[in-house]
Amino acid sequence: MLRFACIAFLMLACEFAIGQDKVSPIVSYDITCTFQLTFYPDSTSTIPKTESFFLFINQEQSLFKSQNRYLQDSAISASSDRADRHNLIAFLQQHRTDFDFNIVKHGCNAIQTTDRVYHDYFSYTETQGHLQWALTPDTKTIAGYPAQRATTEFGGRTWEAWFTEAVPVSEGPYKFCGLPGLIIRLTDAKKQYDFVLNGLKQSRREMRDTTPLNVTKTDKRTFFRKRDEYRANPIGVAEQSGVVFTSGRSEVAQRVQQKIKSDNNPIEFFIH
Repeated sequence: MLRFACIAFLMLACEFAIGQDKVSPIVSYDITCTFQLTFYPDSTSTIPKTESFFLFINQEQSLFKSQNRYLQDSAISASSDRADRHNLIAFLQQHRTDFDFNIVKHGCNAIQTTDRVYHDYFSYTETQGHLQWALTPDTKTIAGYPAQRATTEFGGRTWEAWFTEAVPVSEGPYKFCGLPGLIIRLTDAKKQYDFVLNGLKQSRREMRDTTPLNVTKTDKRTFFRKRDEYRANPIGVAEQSGVVFTSGRSEVAQRVQQKIKSDNNPIEFFIH
């Protein structure tokens, strides 16, 4: 997203931080997994990007989010007053992420995603049984763990997962789960998205719930429709939310549309 949108969001994030109730629930996790994602946001480009993710797991739920989103949320939660505003904006700018979602799984049939369209947050749940796995006899060692291969279809892509029963939790990156062990590598058939486990630590970690207070509950179809509406008319959406262009509106619109055009390959497509 271009500068005007980034700055607008960062300013709103600061307002959210200052006005947020500081006594938010604390959740304890027993396992922290780190994944490295290599991905191609532009399907016409041969230059990949990388981003790190955390998967936090306890006996009742898991939380999946990008490392930079985790750092952003931690900084926002720790912000105490308006005097912190300048430092907070600088920190958020240094830790930008291409993935704003938080994904909480209470088992594989109760998955809730919180995500953002421009500066509005929405949450939706996945349809039960969204993953139908086919196990194969293929095995190999990944990240030091014995792993078995499985495949599934989800979000307009065919996915290959390698899971290990050496870590007996039915979890994995993004919205993937439901196998008899931790998914330690996950790749789509076109190799445009590739998650690889690069760290696993079993120790207790306490975290505050940093879910924004101003979240609109919706369904998945509505969320993807709103995302498409923003991509079709980002300047209009920005103006409706209060952004005023005193000059250069057409130039900004052209740059924003060019940016959106190069961001044409999301991890998930909504299948109507």
